[in-house]
Amino acid sequence: MKWNQISFRHRMLIIMTVSGLLQLLVLSLAGFSYIKQSQEQEMGLKAKGVATFLAQSSAVINMIEQNTSARMQNRFRGLTEMIGAAFIVIGDEKGIRLVHPIDERIGLPMKGGDNDQALVHGQTYVSFAEGSLGKSVRGKAAVFDKDGNIIGVVSVGYLLDRLQDRIEPYLAFLLGMAILVLIVNAIVSYFISRRFQKALLGFEPEEIGRLYGELDVTMSTIKEGVISIDSDGVLRSINTSACEILGLTKSGVMNKPLYQVLPNSDLQSLIESQESDNDIELYLNQQRIVANRSPIVVDGKVVGAVSSFRLRDEISELTEQLSQTKAYAELLRSQTHEHRNKLNTISGLVQMRELDAVQHLIGQETEHYQSLIEFLRETVKDPLIAGMLLGKTERARELGLGLKVEDESRLEPLPKEINADDLVTILGNLIDNAFEATLSAIAHSPHERIERSEVEVSVSDFGNEIILEVIDKGCGLPKHLDVESLTQRGVSSKSVTNRGVGLFLVKQLTERYQGQLEIVENKDIGARVTVYIPKDGLA
Repeated sequence: MKWNQISFRHRMLIIMTVSGLLQLLVLSLAGFSYIKQSQEQEMGLKAKGVATFLAQSSAVINMIEQNTSARMQNRFRGLTEMIGAAFIVIGDEKGIRLVHPIDERIGLPMKGGDNDQALVHGQTYVSFAEGSLGKSVRGKAAVFDKDGNIIGVVSVGYLLDRLQDRIEPYLAFLLGMAILVLIVNAIVSYFISRRFQKALLGFEPEEIGRLYGELDVTMSTIKEGVISIDSDGVLRSINTSACEILGLTKSGVMNKPLYQVLPNSDLQSLIESQESDNDIELYLNQQRIVANRSPIVVDGKVVGAVSSFRLRDEISELTEQLSQTKAYAELLRSQTHEHRNKLNTISGLVQMRELDAVQHLIGQETEHYQSLIEFLRETVKDPLIAGMLLGKTERARELGLGLKVEDESRLEPLPKEINADDLVTILGNLIDNAFEATLSAIAHSPHERIERSEVEVSVSDFGNEIILEVIDKGCGLPKHLDVESLTQRGVSSKSVTNRGVGLFLVKQLTERYQGQLEIVENKDIGARVTVYIPKDGLA
């Protein structure tokens, strides 16, 4: 079976078990080596101590000087057994054995080649050598006479084979503990691997790699820019389109705090609010974008936020064309309806042979439209806004209302920083709100229709601001809502679904141009809404 065919859980179990086994094996060998070295050192020091004691005893000195070793053999053999040593060997100044555990080896030279330090230099030391009884750790001490001359050497030794027998129980204990720890490690590894795989949503590593590759290719082919952050506000992903739109390089911004990459972004606020934003307009890195943003929720916990966006300029032309088409369609619809009534009237007058009345009616209509078009052409230099005002005028007539553009109104060509479709959105929403407020007031007080039916619009372009103002004589501001609440998404004074968008868009566009929105009640009836747009708001 191939490695990648084994499940992630079993792979983790194998890796952690083998790793634990190797670590425990190394630990056991190190422990065994340490214990062996400690035992040898301990026995060496013990042998050295006994050798030193015997070398300084008068019995040993007299035995060497008087050559009475034959009577001392049993005494030293008993001492050897008592201290648990392998041997006690005493030699003369030439290294000839005087005392030895085996009678046949008495009188022969001492073996091991480690007597020079004692017999030549008179030292006391520990050595490792192989003698006639086998490899041993030895304690050696020189024997001096009363004049300080070296007359012999005492060697006390412990066989290394016997030390090995003493160490083996420790090794068995270490191996037993290693097996126990290995079993515990396998159990822990099993549960940890299960937890890891659960965190990975049950995917195998190869599946995660494939999904990541697919996601990377998908993200790079999406025309919309996409960025995501974690719960700490650190940028975790950004696709190619986002880099192109915002003028960034992927390698230079990844894993950096978003406030350092995009100082004007408030994407991190979604982590706290846990609310999504749809089709909001933002201004980032000198680019106007339309974004959709949403928090990332995993197991009920917000772990980050993601935003997809496109350049607003890419849809500006379509928006402008749509706005113009909508305005012209509304104008034509209103004119068609109104002209149908006029044609019916003219048809009736012709049948009644009231030709003078027909001529007067036609002249009146021609003069009305011509004067309105000429007025807007002279005062409003932007055709999109002029067309919208003309369309709203006809819409007002269709609703039985009046839309009056103030005679002092004037709008010069807009600066390049201000889009005409934004002003159309602002002014169009304000006029629509005024129509609805007026119709609502008339519905409650039909006898006041004449006094309330007119809506006034003013467009001023003086100084450094463009001022858009709409005044109605409708029902005024709702008592249960303040001005701040009225400009929030989804909040409306009308109990109808899908409301509460107009003033929200007006406020949003006004803030993007760093302008001001003012909503106040008139002294008598109705309300006045004024928007101040700085000409250099985005400079």
